[in-house]
Amino acid sequence: MAEAPKEQVQYKRPGFIRRFLTRFFVFIGVLTTLSFIAVGVTVSRVSEYLPGPLPNKILLTYTFKQGLVEYDGKPSLTQPLLKTPVTFRDVILALQKAGKDARVKGFAAHLQDASFSVAQAQELRDAIAAFRKTGKFAYIFADSYGAFAPGMSDYYLACSFDQVWLASLGIVGITGVAAEVPFVRGTLDKVGVLPQFSHKGKYKSASESLTETDMSAPNREATEDLVNDLYDQLVKGIAADRKMTDDQVQKLVDNAPYSDTEALQAKLVDRVGDYDEFLDQAKKDAGTTGVKPVDLMNGYAAETDDGQKDLPEFLKKYADKPETPAKTARKIALIYGVGEIVSYKDEHGTFGGEGMSAEKVTEAFKAAEKDGNVAAIVFRVDSPGGSPQAAETIRRVMMDARNKGRPVIMSMGGTAASGGYWIATGADKIVAQPATLTGSIGVFGGKMVLAPLWGKLDFNWVGVQRGANARMWSTNKPFSDAEYARFDSLLNDTYEQFLKRVMDARKMTHDQADAIAQGRVWTGREAKDKGLVDELGGLDKAIEIAKKEAKLDTTKEIPVEVFPEPENGLEQLVTMMTEGSFGVPDISAEKLLNQLGTAIQTQTQPQGMLRAPLMQIH
Repeated sequence: MAEAPKEQVQYKRPGFIRRFLTRFFVFIGVLTTLSFIAVGVTVSRVSEYLPGPLPNKILLTYTFKQGLVEYDGKPSLTQPLLKTPVTFRDVILALQKAGKDARVKGFAAHLQDASFSVAQAQELRDAIAAFRKTGKFAYIFADSYGAFAPGMSDYYLACSFDQVWLASLGIVGITGVAAEVPFVRGTLDKVGVLPQFSHKGKYKSASESLTETDMSAPNREATEDLVNDLYDQLVKGIAADRKMTDDQVQKLVDNAPYSDTEALQAKLVDRVGDYDEFLDQAKKDAGTTGVKPVDLMNGYAAETDDGQKDLPEFLKKYADKPETPAKTARKIALIYGVGEIVSYKDEHGTFGGEGMSAEKVTEAFKAAEKDGNVAAIVFRVDSPGGSPQAAETIRRVMMDARNKGRPVIMSMGGTAASGGYWIATGADKIVAQPATLTGSIGVFGGKMVLAPLWGKLDFNWVGVQRGANARMWSTNKPFSDAEYARFDSLLNDTYEQFLKRVMDARKMTHDQADAIAQGRVWTGREAKDKGLVDELGGLDKAIEIAKKEAKLDTTKEIPVEVFPEPENGLEQLVTMMTEGSFGVPDISAEKLLNQLGTAIQTQTQPQGMLRAPLMQIH
């Protein structure tokens, strides 16, 4: 190749520097412009955050959507002005405050594609019942309760209201409770993948989805029991609210779904109409003139401390809020653990998505311990399980807090199974909803062997090793008898460690713990009968128990503070920039193949995976 002309070589480096500087200053200019735009948008929307004085006569309104979460988690560009999502506790606190407010005459709710678990519905039902006990009414409207999808949980929630409204042409889909379990062994055989798994606990059935083509007898027994208990809870709740017998409700379920006319005739709903009619009727039934609708969270709750948690700091001083408790006041720390249990903040679970990281939970507990005003800790957990090492890390930090004089009360959300229950053994008391899925005290693990697939492709792997078990975890060969024996021994040790923690925490013998373990999932109601749960109820119940355990005056208002403190707007922006929310996702074929390989090979953890059975309940 001919040598490049000298003038080209001479200007190559200065050209690069000019391009770098040009792009750098363009970037700074764009960032500055975006900052001015953000400030402008923020100022223009101050009225949304600061709604001004509320009217003297209020009809609260709120739309229940899928965005209602346990914990606000990471910031998102889908939220306005980096505002975090509304949580269950936000809604419940707002309803509690509204129940004590003489200005509030009633509550008109709109149920819109919410998809609550039964346990979540129970928590909201408790809040609605408490609101109604103050003498105020609560009405609910929905386009359908289930439509062409299961609607038992949605309708169960709706029945806790004084009046149930249905839109014209709407459907009430109370078709019952069902569980579906996928079995992919036949597919794996066709493609040449051999699953090699073991489990401890005859009901620990998650690996069956990979190793079998149908349910085992223990799996079917446990699944049927779970479905039956959830169904019984739903039927009894609906019957009590709609003034029917259990038999009447069961007959209605067996003939569902219902059209709007049929639902009205069966007294499943009180009125059929559109949302405007519903709202007009709620205003009329408020019994006063001049009543005005106010959104439960965007308007009414903005007067509370919780409602202002998302305000930028420079706006908070303009907000009309009550005085906060003195900094020296005794308080309850509230810590959340949501998702699959993992070890580190930047680690995703085997099945993707954000997880409950032991690192983050540990930081929260340590912060609560350092705060001399924290009298007790409530740990709210909603998790199907995950890493046994991470679960043990969290259990130990809970025990440390207890040893330092802080009672720890665990509040179970929709699910606290497997690793979620391992964590629970570190608490002083455990509180669950009657429909919380818990237990699953067992362990499974294994690996997916790809050797049959390579054979079909005429692809040969040749191994060279030093050490009898050096290739034990390779997906390119099956376990040898000796390797499988060592692997099975590790699983058995993990199971016995799990039983030991249950025995110590629940004051049981080995035989007693083993009899209710075996990987079986229980509802919260069953778990209480078996001695795995202390009390039935939601987060408020756990907080009340925490006050008693800390010997606080339960007749007084005790502050509850979330640890760690939710990020403000600026902190959210920094998080999004540093953790990649502004980045371009890598969707290359290589990245996707690596992720698939990782998902398969994570099944080879020596200690197994502490997870509830893989199933869909609807």
